[in-house]
Amino acid sequence: MKTQQFYWTKESNWNLPESPLQDAQVLFIFAGIDVIETKLAYDELKSHFPKADQIYMSTSGEIMGNEIKDDSLVVTAVQFEKTPIQIHAFEKENQESGFELGVRIAQGMHAADLKHLFIFSEGHDTNGDHLIEGLRSKIDSKVPITGGLAGDAGRFNRTIVGLNNTLSDRMVIAIGLHGDAIRTSFGSKDGWDVFGPIRTITQSSENTLMELDHTNALELYKKYLGDRAQELPGAALLFPLHITFPDGTKVVRTILSINEEEKTMNFAGTVPVGAKAQFMMANFDRVIQGAANAAQQAKMDIDAQLTLMVSCVGRKLVMKNRTEEELEAVMDTLGNSTYFGFYSNGEICPTPEGHSTLHNQTMTITTLSEV
Repeated sequence: MKTQQFYWTKESNWNLPESPLQDAQVLFIFAGIDVIETKLAYDELKSHFPKADQIYMSTSGEIMGNEIKDDSLVVTAVQFEKTPIQIHAFEKENQESGFELGVRIAQGMHAADLKHLFIFSEGHDTNGDHLIEGLRSKIDSKVPITGGLAGDAGRFNRTIVGLNNTLSDRMVIAIGLHGDAIRTSFGSKDGWDVFGPIRTITQSSENTLMELDHTNALELYKKYLGDRAQELPGAALLFPLHITFPDGTKVVRTILSINEEEKTMNFAGTVPVGAKAQFMMANFDRVIQGAANAAQQAKMDIDAQLTLMVSCVGRKLVMKNRTEEELEAVMDTLGNSTYFGFYSNGEICPTPEGHSTLHNQTMTITTLSEV
């Protein structure tokens, strides 16, 4: 596997490599939401990387090594030397559910020798939980699914995904890695502190929460936030919810918005009736340690040649000028590798039990090497 990295900013323009990786099959282009549509670089990059498909994702921050950039285009060129890959774009159809879209994507990917599936999805309208459920219904459970949902600088309004010269706010990109030469591993941890009693979700609909223990959830949430309740909905990113599904799966859920008129809370993923819920709050040191723990989970018995980091926008908003410390914690744990990634509206990674699912407020890591 060979890699190259470079970037574009308004101030510095491109810092293209002197000898571009001519045989690269894919360019991962993570871009700020305010520049991704105005700086579509398909023709410019095609002249330097003629064989590469260009994958675009809008972000809430672009990761390159231990640096976080904003309003830039961070490009990671990858040449797989022993691994067949397939890349397909899927546009969400009108009235198509997330589950149906997941099924259609899975059916469109060649299953023979599939060893790993990357999913890069728009991050506003698609129910990420249902998307992953649809994929899992057709993909062998032994095949890990990792990736993330596009970001938009924490606005939760509109995200962009693209393949080559087509950008869309309804697109999902699927990348299949095949054969015996590829080795992948993954890890996902949050590091937030839980507080208050464990409650049961007694009324909800998809990703909308109405009641906890037969009590209005929004009023209960405001009670725990105290004076910070005046800062809603922005403050909600600092106080996510820890969810334990009826099957025992544990995830963190970010609150995207609140509806004062209907007294409801809308989350980035499904919050089903019968699940257990507990409030969470940020602890800077534990959040950074969570990133190190995720890296430890993702560590392989061989050195990672390429490492994808997808972290939640909520972590970036909480840690502010300390955010790069979580990247450094990952790099200190994994050592020499090419690091790339973005801050997202949702992270996709298997749980410790091996079930690929949607996460919020986590650092998720995928390591790759060819042998």
